[in-house]
Amino acid sequence: MKGEGNMENTVQKPLLQTSLLRMAWPIFIELLLQMLVGNIDQIMLSHYNETAVAAVGNANQIMTILILTFNVISLASTILISQYLGAGDTHSVSQIYTLSALVNLLVSLALSCGLFFLAQPILQMMKAPAELWPEATAYLRITALSLPFQALMLTFSAFLRAHARMLIIMLSTGFINLVNIVGNTAFINGLGPLPQMGAAGAALSTTICRIIGMLLLLWAFYRAVPGEKLRASLLRPFPTKLLKRLLGIGLPSGGEGLSYNLSQAASLVFVNIIGTYAVTTRMYSAMFAQVCYMLITAVAQAGQIRVGYCIGARDFDRAVEENRRILRTFLPVTAAIAAVMWLFAGQLYGLFSADPRVIALGRQVLLIEIFLEIGRSFNIVLVRNLQAVGDVRFPVLVGICSQWIIGVGLCYIFGIVLNWGLPGMWLAFALDENLRGAIFLVRWKKGDWRNIKTV
Repeated sequence: MKGEGNMENTVQKPLLQTSLLRMAWPIFIELLLQMLVGNIDQIMLSHYNETAVAAVGNANQIMTILILTFNVISLASTILISQYLGAGDTHSVSQIYTLSALVNLLVSLALSCGLFFLAQPILQMMKAPAELWPEATAYLRITALSLPFQALMLTFSAFLRAHARMLIIMLSTGFINLVNIVGNTAFINGLGPLPQMGAAGAALSTTICRIIGMLLLLWAFYRAVPGEKLRASLLRPFPTKLLKRLLGIGLPSGGEGLSYNLSQAASLVFVNIIGTYAVTTRMYSAMFAQVCYMLITAVAQAGQIRVGYCIGARDFDRAVEENRRILRTFLPVTAAIAAVMWLFAGQLYGLFSADPRVIALGRQVLLIEIFLEIGRSFNIVLVRNLQAVGDVRFPVLVGICSQWIIGVGLCYIFGIVLNWGLPGMWLAFALDENLRGAIFLVRWKKGDWRNIKTV
């Protein structure tokens, strides 16, 4: 016991003495760069043709949902590793490394095969305009081949993040983006002897950068993280209880995000009904909104790790203070960024489109986005921290009900039945985010999570 206490002190204190901002800013840059890996395809395709932009917008909605399945294990890994490190149990940490990598690899191989053969039927089910099918199908089939590399990239990133190695992840992601930009330049419009490939070229570039990214993070994991790494012997005898813990945390935790993105895919069906210009506006609007989303997500991820360490050490009051500090400091920041984007909406949309319908529609959407970001900030921070303290089922139950009843249901009523179009749909999303934020705030303040058994 004495040895464990010493290990707890050496593992836990350095991380909690690191400022929240110092942990969060590399995550923010990393998430921003990750967003660019997908969005840079659409940005560069906007100079190729707008059909390709809309095609990749539909395809990326599908890819996002599939990639979220890897977060089931990756997110649970980060939570459990931080708790076990806080408790001083390094053997369980080493088992999580091997188990998580194996599970995500097997899942990604299955999804890769399924997406390759079912790409076009999925697009038809989403009611994507027929003129988008050829380019969207090509993009999906090529990027399907990159799913195993993306899965392992997310897995090793989760390991590094739990050890507060955020700077390494950020630098790796930055390099990946440079590779993607060079690849897009070469493959989309053709460079030298290379033919013009359009959306297929963007997909090929994305696949190459994910392979390189996986290798970089694997190397960083072995160089920067102490202790035992990936070894098959760590799974003998097979750690069934640990797998159950991973799934017990990961399925509900990942389920909340998966439900959200499935609801967004369902709402995209309604946007597709309006027409290609609305799909394009939605894609650009979501891209701009992701700046706010990435900022609060970065802070929430850093806070979740810190709260996880506090819970592992049974320091509940410190966990409450960490949560309060995040909301008090960063909620006004995200709302202010959303307001600035609305003020400069014409210039922002004008960077990517000359269609006056897109610019006018985008300005209306970004006004509603200010209200939406307030609710989303509460959501992201509180859901992450509820997961960190072990309250994983409540957020996903609330999320599923609100996202589908309020988000998708009102999206259809406001956007299609009342004919308010894309602004009406955005209003439905804003109501969903704010309702969930209020519910999670009440849940956190009640404090029942203090009685949940963790590691």
